[in-house]
Amino acid sequence: MTTSIPRLALLATALLTAVALATCGMAGRIQDGHIDVEQAELQARIAPRFPVRNCKLIVACLELVNPAVVLTEGSERVGFTADAVLSAGKRDRPGRVGFTGLLRYSPQAGQLYVDDLQVTTLELEGLPENYAGVIRTAVPGLTRDALQRMPIYTINTSTAKGALAKATVKNVKVVNGKLRIYLTEAGE
Repeated sequence: MTTSIPRLALLATALLTAVALATCGMAGRIQDGHIDVEQAELQARIAPRFPVRNCKLIVACLELVNPAVVLTEGSERVGFTADAVLSAGKRDRPGRVGFTGLLRYSPQAGQLYVDDLQVTTLELEGLPENYAGVIRTAVPGLTRDALQRMPIYTINTSTAKGALAKATVKNVKVVNGKLRIYLTEAGE
């Protein structure tokens, strides 16, 4: 019987160690009531969703490639830029497009989405001014599937701390070059 107590203690220690290691990943990210998400992680999540192409413009196609996440300090919006090519007939007009989106948190899934896409810059080589408005209107629709319908971040809920974090998100803002997910205190 005395040999089973050390085995039980060893088993309990191993179990506690396994639980501690399992929660380390999320615990390391939850500090001082927030989770920080690096720009590179967001970039890795959106890059595979591009290129996107829209040929619903009356006589032209617009393609966006090489997206880049832009985080502006203090903003509740996340920015993106992309290389763009407007093809009309046999002529291509290369350039860049910049846009921002408001962050929306879905508590049921623990996911962040981008809503309310707005074009901030439109620079297409040789684009007549009277077409710029049409292109500005088309860009949010073009990026809707790539950015609005799929989350740009999901809280890892496989740990107790992650599950708690999912239920306590208060707001999201860009701080110190990272996307910061603020969590509420218990009882707040």
